[in-house]
Amino acid sequence: MNWKKILTIVLGCVLVIGGVYCLFTPIDTYLSTGYVIGVLILCDAIGTIVAWFEVKEYAQVSGWYLAGAIVSLIFGIIVMVNIPMQFMVDMAIIGMIAAWIIVLAISRIMLAIRIKSVNDMLPNAFKNSRWIGLIVESVLMIVFACFLAARPAFASAMFGVFIAINIILAGVGLITLASYLPSKVKA
Repeated sequence: MNWKKILTIVLGCVLVIGGVYCLFTPIDTYLSTGYVIGVLILCDAIGTIVAWFEVKEYAQVSGWYLAGAIVSLIFGIIVMVNIPMQFMVDMAIIGMIAAWIIVLAISRIMLAIRIKSVNDMLPNAFKNSRWIGLIVESVLMIVFACFLAARPAFASAMFGVFIAINIILAGVGLITLASYLPSKVKA
């Protein structure tokens, strides 16, 4: 069997195993997020680079795909070996998730206001109060975001599970990519 195909499969399996481990240890995953993400980005980048060179022999592939993998390789190494970068990744994640939820909530409040203004112009027979549901949902989202920011242990466990699922999917993607590589080396 082709060594490049074997390497891609092995790296995909490493990602799947790493993802399963992260799924069972979500708090530890969060606390080591920077390092774990660095290692997994490195694995994905190496597998993608190897696959790019293999596929290049049989089909026309974009150099941008290789360039993206090289950038991922460099970023993965930086995150893996740089402790302050790992700490920044760990600390920024909860805040980014909370901010993202608040932005979504505000956009839904704006939508509810717009729906209400349209609703006010309708005849009484067609008016409804569905816009109130959007307001309630948005307020609940803001409360949830504040809870995440106030309870980082809960947020970190949720984040650990989310990361684990994505790592498993990345590993399955590499294994799938390897299945398209030829099994035998050209003579």
